[in-house]
Amino acid sequence: MSTAARRAARVGVDVLDRAELHRLLERPWFLRFGFAPKELAHAETLGAERRLEFLAGRFAAKEAVLKTLGIGFLQGVAPREICVEHAPHGGPVVHFQGRAAELSQGSVAVSITHKQNVVAAVAVSLIANADAAARNGRPEPTESKEPDAVSPPSTTTTAQTTAFLRVRIGQEEAHYGGDLVDGARILRMFGDLVTEITIRTDGDEGMLSQYNDLRFTAPVKPGDYIEARARLVRQTRLRRVVELEAHKVLSARPEAGESAVAVLDAPQLVCAATAITVVPHRRTDTARTLIAEEN
Repeated sequence: MSTAARRAARVGVDVLDRAELHRLLERPWFLRFGFAPKELAHAETLGAERRLEFLAGRFAAKEAVLKTLGIGFLQGVAPREICVEHAPHGGPVVHFQGRAAELSQGSVAVSITHKQNVVAAVAVSLIANADAAARNGRPEPTESKEPDAVSPPSTTTTAQTTAFLRVRIGQEEAHYGGDLVDGARILRMFGDLVTEITIRTDGDEGMLSQYNDLRFTAPVKPGDYIEARARLVRQTRLRRVVELEAHKVLSARPEAGESAVAVLDAPQLVCAATAITVVPHRRTDTARTLIAEEN
């Protein structure tokens, strides 16, 4: 097989016993770490047995997908950054977030199967490569009118609009005893990200109206480096819904020395939320006009 052909596809396989996850799936921290909010929302609509089957299948699929990215478990990508949703016809479809989106070089097709307590998943990465397709005797793919279980890179504003911040927390921001930083500091970062999202989509700063599912999961201290990410996940005529996460990537280690800082093996989630912001209708129309003129 030629080098180009090898680059056109990469396969990942994972098999597990549902019993391996049974106890972990009752722990809130593992659910937040392992699954995207949409996956958890769907799981909560299911009975106990079907919930276990669904989450175990999704977790096996995530591990298979990680192998197509060329990395292993806990090597820079949190499982929740790989969201396995349902396509319109019922098959699984993969959406990437955060670092997983950065590492992905194309779309990924996933198949999940169950037999008694055994769950198996196969993932195949599909990278657009006309030369590789020709060498394999296949014509270039054409647009199909039929729904596809593969999730191609989306061209919609919702999928593409993201924002990112990396901030070092200063000593002057310690607010509580034990050098703890208050949660409002992270929310200010989230506010800046939401503002950037609406500027990119609508040419307007918008007005942040509410946070949903806000949770703080780890302490932040002076000297920590925090990475915050935002992704537009839904929009209506006036509202924009944005998913937000903040991770600690470098952590101060005063016990090891006054200026000691360590790089974390895996980013630690410190806060997550969903924000709703409102954009004036007149600004939305203006932004669309400007974009059309530029194109």
